[in-house]
Amino acid sequence: MLKLLKYVNDGITRVMNWLMVTLMSLMVAFIFAQVIFRYVLEKPLSWSEELSGYLFSGVFFFGSVLLYRESRHINMSIVVDSIKNEFARKLLVVAAHLFSFFFLAVMVWYSYPMAMQILEFEVVSPSMEWLKIGYVFLIVPAASFLSLAVLFEVILKSLADLKEKQS
Repeated sequence: MLKLLKYVNDGITRVMNWLMVTLMSLMVAFIFAQVIFRYVLEKPLSWSEELSGYLFSGVFFFGSVLLYRESRHINMSIVVDSIKNEFARKLLVVAAHLFSFFFLAVMVWYSYPMAMQILEFEVVSPSMEWLKIGYVFLIVPAASFLSLAVLFEVILKSLADLKEKQS
């Protein structure tokens, strides 16, 4: 099962890497265009700053998927590093991963219906009438779901490592 999960998560990681490059490139291009239009042409764009903010939300949430895969999220490493017993340290790491897994499950559970409800209301962006805000809100459950898949692999690896250290 771990091999299949690793294969799926490798694919998710490749897609997330390309998504990060695309979102960041678009964000830089739109901000650069805004600077040119505002200060050179003196005709500021009404939508570029808002769209860049939405792109940043994508970078933030989808980037977290990559961080979960590498176990690089912000943590209390000083607490973990202070534990001398290697088994206890690994156990604490597994517990932290399980808390993160629970948190992400709650995020998916509550954010998906909210995003779908906003989509039903057909709320649009103030400066871009073609963009439904519900699609922006779908970033949270989508990224949280992908993070769950990636974190499941990390938990299984941590449990295998814990079992190895115990024996």
